Amino acid sequence: MKKANKRAGAAKPAQRRPAQKKLATTPARPQNAQRAAGLAEVVAQLAVSAEKLAQAADRLAEATARLLVTAQALHEPLEMPGQSTTDSITWQKESEAEAIDGE
Repeated sequence: MKKANKRAGAAKPAQRRPAQKKLATTPARPQNAQRAAGLAEVVAQLAVSAEKLAQAADRLAEATARLLVTAQALHEPLEMPGQSTTDSITWQKESEAEAIDGE
């Protein structure tokens, strides 16, 4: 049997590195203030965009209403000479009923 080598079994203590100096950083509060200011600006822009979008939606609704009136006016029959008014009233009621059924 071989004799155990005392040196091989002994563990060396780990060498400690000197503590590293922390780098000088800017304080957290100014960064947070800058972020808050940037966020406030983005929120303000978002509010302006939302208002513009609401105005555009209103204009679209008005244009749609005008278009509907125009389309209804185009679909009204013109009274022709020799056509009775009862025929035109009957036709209007039928077209209104079709419009309601189509919705």
